[in-house]
Amino acid sequence: MDSIGDIITQLKKKVSDDQKDKQEKDQEELFDTSGYTSAKYIHGKKKGYVTKEYQSYGAWLSNALDDKKRMSMYIKWAKDKPRAILESAYRFTSDYPNAKDKSRLFMWKVKDLESGSKEKKEN
Repeated sequence: MDSIGDIITQLKKKVSDDQKDKQEKDQEELFDTSGYTSAKYIHGKKKGYVTKEYQSYGAWLSNALDDKKRMSMYIKWAKDKPRAILESAYRFTSDYPNAKDKSRLFMWKVKDLESGSKEKKEN
């Protein structure tokens, strides 16, 4: 038969082991990086995985401008066009919250900025 002191010591060890397991689980949840390393997924008519940064930016532009029909166009533009032009056009578009069609306003501004940059290069 164990003494009361031995029983209490065994209980303390058991409780501390349970707390360690809880702490380890908490740390695993805290440092869980699986959400950041898994492939992102584009929702829309055509579905696919995002593997490049420009795909993510194009999908974000498409969602921000409420124009999911032309997501592939925004992805192509994010790949081909200078990011400064796209950012400037998006900032211009975001200044018009009551615009009927933000995507048309965005496309017009991109065209305007591109023609302006071409004129500067010619001069």
